Amino acid sequence: MRKSKLNLVNELRERLTEFPQIVNQLETKDPLFKEKLLSWIKKCEELLTTHNVAEVSELAGLRSKIIGHGVTGGRGTASRKESLRIAAEVLYDVQKTTLKVYQPINKKIEELRELTAQLLLLVSATGEVRNNVTKPFDLLIDEIWRFILRNEQLKAGAIKLKTVLSPTDIQLLLAQEINLEDFSG
Repeated sequence: MRKSKLNLVNELRERLTEFPQIVNQLETKDPLFKEKLLSWIKKCEELLTTHNVAEVSELAGLRSKIIGHGVTGGRGTASRKESLRIAAEVLYDVQKTTLKVYQPINKKIEELRELTAQLLLLVSATGEVRNNVTKPFDLLIDEIWRFILRNEQLKAGAIKLKTVLSPTDIQLLLAQEINLEDFSG
């Protein structure tokens, strides 16, 4: 079963929006900066592992630079400062690697979002699928998707969606992009 690309994009976006807080912790010399950075990296690694994204190894390698000093370094203030320096040096590369995964997937999702909006407009223009107050929302979405799959002119769009997204993601995207006013009547 295919993993949800929509979930991956949303979770990566969430991780990336947390990143400025970590930078702020470095700036304010928060004593827990290194631990929070390592925790953030681990969360990203878990996410990428779940979605079978190879860049997880890059993040793990960067994390190893940070924890490697703890294994080889000594004790005391000088060692702690060196450990923080290494964590600070790795900071940008960790963010860049995560962004490198996020950007192409997000771009593709945005393209599919536009395609979905166009498909929905075309379906509504036919007048074949209508919504009423008694019809559950999920049944309307299913009916629209079945119509798209059956319609020869819309089938190419359906294939494009199916090649990238899981069936659940397609349903979710349709639900997010639909304008119910277009289907009332």
